[in-house]
Amino acid sequence: MVQNGQVNKKSSKWLRLAVGTALLAGVSGAVIPDMADAAEVTVSDDGTYYSGLWKKDAQGVEGKDWKFAADNLNNTVAFDGFQMSYDHYCAAGSNMSDGEGTPGDEAVTGNTLTITNSKMWGKVAGGYSTGNQEVSGNVVTIGAGTTVADGGSLQIFGGISKSDSQNIKDNTVNILTAIKLNALKGGENSNYSAGNNGNTLNVAAKGVETEWFGGFETINFFLPSDIQVNETMLKVTNDYGTDLSGVKVGVAAQSGVSLKQGDTVNLLESQKLSNAPAETTKIADKDVKMIAAGNVLSDKEYTFTLGATDTALTATVKSITDTAGGAGNTGDSEVKNVIGDDNAEASAIKTSQRVKSLVETQAAAATVLNMSSDMLTGAGFTQAKTAAAAAQAGEFAPFAAMGGSNLRVKSGSHVDTKGYNLNVGFAREVKKGNKTYLLAPVVEYGRGNYDSYQNNGIKADGKSRLWGVGVMGRQTNSRGLYYEGSLRVGRVSSDYNGWLSSVTHASYDSDSNYWAGHIGVGTVAKINGKDTLDTYAKYFYSQQDGDKVRVKIDGAADDQIEFDNVESQRLRLGARLTHQVNENSSLYGGVAYQAETKGEDRATYHGNETAAPSVKGSSVMMELGWQVKPGNGPVSVDLGVTGWAGKQRGVIGNLGLKWNF
Repeated sequence: MVQNGQVNKKSSKWLRLAVGTALLAGVSGAVIPDMADAAEVTVSDDGTYYSGLWKKDAQGVEGKDWKFAADNLNNTVAFDGFQMSYDHYCAAGSNMSDGEGTPGDEAVTGNTLTITNSKMWGKVAGGYSTGNQEVSGNVVTIGAGTTVADGGSLQIFGGISKSDSQNIKDNTVNILTAIKLNALKGGENSNYSAGNNGNTLNVAAKGVETEWFGGFETINFFLPSDIQVNETMLKVTNDYGTDLSGVKVGVAAQSGVSLKQGDTVNLLESQKLSNAPAETTKIADKDVKMIAAGNVLSDKEYTFTLGATDTALTATVKSITDTAGGAGNTGDSEVKNVIGDDNAEASAIKTSQRVKSLVETQAAAATVLNMSSDMLTGAGFTQAKTAAAAAQAGEFAPFAAMGGSNLRVKSGSHVDTKGYNLNVGFAREVKKGNKTYLLAPVVEYGRGNYDSYQNNGIKADGKSRLWGVGVMGRQTNSRGLYYEGSLRVGRVSSDYNGWLSSVTHASYDSDSNYWAGHIGVGTVAKINGKDTLDTYAKYFYSQQDGDKVRVKIDGAADDQIEFDNVESQRLRLGARLTHQVNENSSLYGGVAYQAETKGEDRATYHGNETAAPSVKGSSVMMELGWQVKPGNGPVSVDLGVTGWAGKQRGVIGNLGLKWNF
């Protein structure tokens, strides 16, 4: 399906609007009126068909009963999982004024009828008028899973009138699945001569057939992903033929089309074909170009020429160009061909925002890994020390630290990561002379959801997860001077989902090993009886191993990108002031400066270097917290919040727990 992950605007809007809407709900040229007082119903079986929303024409039409939505304006009616068991007529809106067949004098406009996964029989219309009133702006969509009921026939109309009215105009019919119809018309009146009058047909499936056809001023063909050479989109089977006088024809595509230059498909077949247009027209007021998914770097841009024989209207691929459009500009007639000699391709890969989007995931994984390091060296050490000090001498005591974060990292574009981390371990404290040694094996887990944003509008999202094991330790002397360190190893997994353009959706999964550690030095000095000041310097290092991943491109062949190792080196200088409120609680606050000196995410694509998102730069941190031991129980709690500004910005909340048995 063609949809966008909040892709950009401007000149690509026509293609996204046309293709995406054709696939999901149909393309409509109608202007939908105000939705006030509109009715909405879903018809799923015979039992709900006679719901209060519907009215019955007691006079009947050719011995049949019509079923209508209750009003003439803006009704939304959906048939889903419905089975019509006999020849019946239905419309989304009508100007029937009551259930006795009395005509109203209102226009019938803005009604929508969508049919999916149903077996239908009879006549279906977007709007129905009992007289000469206007029938306009109605939309009928025949969606996936819809077939004709066994033994029956089906006729589809954008609008229909019981009189000889010519005022049936600007209605839209969308055919999104292969189906065999008895009639397919934009408008129909009592004389079978309603005219074209701005009615539009959008065909987004091959293998559509109808016996009777007409009443459309515009026909847009959206070639499906499985279209092959010489296959037919729409076939008219009556012996009288098809006259396309004054009809405009557009061609576009669904993602995944793989036609080659010179390939021809049949847009419309008929026993006799006359007055076929010689050139494609426009969809949404833009030159029609066909954009299909290509690979990570570029899409395939097709242009078509129309042709005609006595029995078929054809479209032939005139040219195929690799275009480097992103989510914000795919389909733009001015995008440049980026595939040329080796130097041209290498340059295109180096500057491509599409390729860079895939690499940003590594920055998200590094953020989750760094947050785990910060949790360990902050709340982790605090709780380990508290647990060990309260335990029997030489015994291990359990502790835990957990926290949530919402951080943005500037990487040339930016990556937003929301996540949480958990450290669980057992701490033991041993005193020798004037020195105290703290040792704690730990298990860590981290998880984050991320959104990455490129400057040209490409947006992607995914998840990063890690788990690992390690050990941390600290030595403190009687004067408050301490040295500390940690070492952990584990596994990190990430995934990626993003729209590289309006037609190209890419995804991948990545798994790799990591190792991380830190060293630090600090001193804790008493300022007075209740206040202590901890000043420190800490160095953090982490490495996430590289990975070669298979990139899945919806509607096209898989691609591949190879990630290098991701290293992070951070130096942090800071101070924390702790004030003892009473025996059971303390408040603390602190500030720190951090410099990231590494932090580049490098990769190669088709043997060439990609853009390298970088998180190198400076950040500042402020923290506030409360450490409390409720009552005389074995539990102690550390609640804290940390704010970051600079290269890294956002908020982290943490909770530390210690339980002595």
